[in-house]
Amino acid sequence: MSEASARDVPRHLVLLLAAFTALVVFTTDVYMPVLPTLQDDLATSAAAAAATLSAVLVGVAGGQVVLGPLSDAVGRRLPLLAGALAYAVAHVLSALAPTIETLLALRFLTGLAAAACIVVTRAIVADAYPGAAAGRAFATLGAVAAVAPVVAPLLGGFLARFTGWRGMFVVLACAAVVLTAVAARALPETLPPERRIAPRPGAIARELGSVLTVRPFLAYLGAITALGVVLFGYIGASSFVLQDGFGLTPQQYSYVFALNAVGIVIASMTTRHLIARVGSVRILAVGHVASLLGAAILAVGVAVDTLALVMAGLFLAISCVGLVIPSATTLAMGAARDRAGAASGLLGICQFTAGAIASPLAGAAGSPWSLVAVVGAGAVLGPVVVAVIGGRARGAAPAPAPGEALEGD
Repeated sequence: MSEASARDVPRHLVLLLAAFTALVVFTTDVYMPVLPTLQDDLATSAAAAAATLSAVLVGVAGGQVVLGPLSDAVGRRLPLLAGALAYAVAHVLSALAPTIETLLALRFLTGLAAAACIVVTRAIVADAYPGAAAGRAFATLGAVAAVAPVVAPLLGGFLARFTGWRGMFVVLACAAVVLTAVAARALPETLPPERRIAPRPGAIARELGSVLTVRPFLAYLGAITALGVVLFGYIGASSFVLQDGFGLTPQQYSYVFALNAVGIVIASMTTRHLIARVGSVRILAVGHVASLLGAAILAVGVAVDTLALVMAGLFLAISCVGLVIPSATTLAMGAARDRAGAASGLLGICQFTAGAIASPLAGAAGSPWSLVAVVGAGAVLGPVVVAVIGGRARGAAPAPAPGEALEGD
């Protein structure tokens, strides 16, 4: 959409997209408090019960790279509404699952459906908002994504007073139905027919390939992937480092996790406030510097065995998610605006793949130095990729205006 048409976008659009973002997070985090009950009810192991979470994440990762380009062919409304309805059906079936094997298959399908809620919302933002307005929208979605993992287990604990894991799945199904009904009335189609590609597998595959030739997009894709390494490395190993290594109780660790989530929210809101005046490029650079500083403080804290420094380093490194992700997403989606669905799918699959690799590496050998190595590698990789790939692209193009991305080659 142009600047003029962007002013016609409904004011409620970002709130609606934020609701879809929160729904995806709730998919796994709401029923975490009742995983032991699920294990007992289905007579399975703790590892198998936990694998129901992993199955969702695998579905979300794989679904994005398919559904994103598909939305370039059929528009945004259909994949998003169909995905939300499929999400509801999958949760109802999950509530009826008789065995762990059936539940694992259904949770994978749930993840595929949830992928539409992530990948299409990013594409809608790129369609509907130019430059800094897109940055503000992505920052809002990032703040919701940071708060939801803290709120979801609390909601799950509240629901556990009245129902079990099956009932929680029904609650999520009902939430998806309500959200779909609201979206059916309130969600505009943001991709006009003249901008769509042919709905054929070959055309969709070519779109993915063409996006990967846009060097500015690749630079910011690298920044988002690197932040995925930092974030998922932290998620995968921080509980072991802080509890086993520094003696925090589970309750104390939950406070640390919540504090770092608040840091992401504050950084996201700062990005939202400043992006029109400062620009995405500068905010991204500040985020990279702060991430490097956080990784350095974390390393010093581990070296001198000082909890305060470790917590300070983690807070700084993780809070930077609120600076880097909205800025890099704005720049990446702007560089590939003509094929926002394919670009969104690639952003999602790369971030989740990096996270899947980084999480076990950060916990390797149970050593805090594994966490330091993974967080440090991600903090270094992001600015290096932007400097190397993005620098080449800027050498042949004018500098972007505040909040805007470089046009692709």
